[in-house]
Amino acid sequence: MTSTISLDRFAETLASPGHVPEDSWRPYLVRLAAGEHPRFSALCREHGIAVLDTIERQLDELAGLRSPAGQRVQLVETADLAAYGCWAYLPWTEQVAHLLPPDEYLQVVTDRNRNKITSDEQRLLRTKRVGVLGLSVGAEAAVVIAQEHLCGHLVLADFDRLELSNLNRLGAGHADIGRPKTRIAARRIAAIDPYLQVTLLEEKITQDNVENFLHGLDLLVEECDSAETKYATRTAARRLGLNVVYAADERGFLSVEPYATHPDLPPFHGLVDPHLAASADRITALVEWLGGPSALSERAKESVGLIGNDLSGYPQLAGEARYAAGQIAHVARRLLLGERLPPFHGHVDLAEAIT
Repeated sequence: MTSTISLDRFAETLASPGHVPEDSWRPYLVRLAAGEHPRFSALCREHGIAVLDTIERQLDELAGLRSPAGQRVQLVETADLAAYGCWAYLPWTEQVAHLLPPDEYLQVVTDRNRNKITSDEQRLLRTKRVGVLGLSVGAEAAVVIAQEHLCGHLVLADFDRLELSNLNRLGAGHADIGRPKTRIAARRIAAIDPYLQVTLLEEKITQDNVENFLHGLDLLVEECDSAETKYATRTAARRLGLNVVYAADERGFLSVEPYATHPDLPPFHGLVDPHLAASADRITALVEWLGGPSALSERAKESVGLIGNDLSGYPQLAGEARYAAGQIAHVARRLLLGERLPPFHGHVDLAEAIT
């Protein structure tokens, strides 16, 4: 969980921030002592920070969850309500919001998950650590994982920055052009759950550092572009007994590689030649993994031959990216809850299902 800071530390942070707000991504959780609210408010006014205090609405909702059919109970026995819970400061928004404490926040924000995810399961998931490598489709997957609260710690890895052409599918805006994709995703997650611990790796994952990245993870969501990195991460995940899930925004392609229970499963289910998988020829390796040219949709077949000539890259759509994120979250939830899933490689194709 993101750690809390005192009002004095908050004042120091405002006076000497580690990042300018335009580059920041990490929320600050401020816990006030009794009687500190006037100083806190004065600091926020001085630094142009808008104060959002909806704690009474949150408490009303919490009371309703704890006594859905009976009389609402008094949950906070203090005259200084400002000292209850935390104040989440998101520097890039120039706003600070008063929130329920971590356990109560989690109870309310996950209540509508029940009982697709039970309360006991939700607490178990909060102990999990998930890595996401590649933050195009991966960013959408990371946000869905955060929104379903499938883990307590997300590790986001990508060295790329947002370009205008990425806006056809990524949850970002033109003001984010040039910003690291890791930070864009982390900001989206902080707006959902500032208590969720997030670690960023803004460097290229290679054979030299891949095991450091994977160490301690309970699941890897692999969505990077490089065929070499895809192969290296799977080889290392297999050695570590770490489950890997991948979804492509092409005909609902989904790959589940549960190395924890299937240690003999070869990378890519053995469908891509290791020499090709370890090469820089990403498109050829990807097409082979998707089932060969005949497995592509008609429009993707037309597009592949035009990449580098008439097309700048492999075609992708926002709806398909979000569908892939939903597939990933479904598999992630089951694996993280301990379900033994078999290896899976195939298409969950809506165009095929709806004809």
